[in-house]
Amino acid sequence: MQDFSFKRFSKEIWLVALFGFFLSTSTQMLYSHLALFLKFNLKTSILDIAKIDGFVEFLSYFVRIFSGAISDYLYNRKVLLIVGCSIAIIVKPVFAFASSALAVIIAEISERLGCGIQASPRDALIADLSDRNKLGASFGFCKAMKTAGGIIGAFVAVVIVYLSDNNYQLLFFLSTLPALLAILCVSKIHNPNKPYRNIYYTKKFDNPFSKRYLKSLDYKFWTLMSLAFVCELAHFGESLLTIRASQLLFSQNFSGVVSIVAAFGQATFAYCFGIISDKYRKFTLLRLNLFLLLISYFIMNYTTSIYIFLIGIFLFYAQFAVIQLLFLALISRNVSSKLRGTAIGVFYFVIGISYLTTTYFCGILCEDFGYNQAFAYVSIQAFIAFAAICSTESKKYE
Repeated sequence: MQDFSFKRFSKEIWLVALFGFFLSTSTQMLYSHLALFLKFNLKTSILDIAKIDGFVEFLSYFVRIFSGAISDYLYNRKVLLIVGCSIAIIVKPVFAFASSALAVIIAEISERLGCGIQASPRDALIADLSDRNKLGASFGFCKAMKTAGGIIGAFVAVVIVYLSDNNYQLLFFLSTLPALLAILCVSKIHNPNKPYRNIYYTKKFDNPFSKRYLKSLDYKFWTLMSLAFVCELAHFGESLLTIRASQLLFSQNFSGVVSIVAAFGQATFAYCFGIISDKYRKFTLLRLNLFLLLISYFIMNYTTSIYIFLIGIFLFYAQFAVIQLLFLALISRNVSSKLRGTAIGVFYFVIGISYLTTTYFCGILCEDFGYNQAFAYVSIQAFIAFAAICSTESKKYE
């Protein structure tokens, strides 16, 4: 019988989880309405919104390679968490004073870079602090807490926007406050009891990009990266889904409900599947979640009801969270601990390229041919990903 109690997690894992909770609350307060701010206040086209979304998210994923490697190089994950969170805090008020799409893009690039800097070290730290047989549970718990913060952030955003009559500037300014609590949590995190330098390296400040370490990123690792790339091709950005939801009965004021449903789906599935993944084959769970992705696209493509559409949103983001945590657990099990941050950074870079490609192409389809064609395209990609996972010999990765 599975143990789903919160007592199974250490104090340090709780602090990492709370850090993610508050930072996600801050981020979701911003991004749950940013696409609408661009469209309705700054008169930005849907295609341009998709381009911005894909580009800044790619930059966030790109910087994760280097932040992960630096955390390996310094034997210190915590300092990268502080730096990344601080950048995100400093730049958030800029959104409140933005008067053009260009100003928003510059602020968004800075904010996503800040979030990207802390992402790989955070996930590597989770693996460092966890027992090998609890990796899935730890990643699932931290992901659930992170997305629970998203629920709170999206809900608070809806309330603020409603009460302030679509005052997005006020919302963006207030989004700074939860990020300050995230800094407080990360300041209390201690590195693992055994220093990295004594376990992982032969000398101080050893280079994680040196040839002898990169050799450990072998065929198994790159196979996982290829599968992650194919799976991510089946996902597109939340901004397109938010705009689509605003066209289905909900007014502009309440379209932030999409973010609440999305975060609730991620939190529920990530926690449960994270714990389950420590007992069952991860590739089996990958196949199950890709099947759920196909169902979610079928629902969102053919419904004209906002309520049925929200069920599709729930399933879409639920499996999205699970697929990422399953890959993170597989990477942590199959890569040397001395390259854990670097490997996770490469993973985020790979899915960033994939995300950029799909979001840009789906933006073109939505602008020129309608949302149905975009959903049909990602459905095909999801089927290809399902076939790729099914054809992979999974036993050697588990």
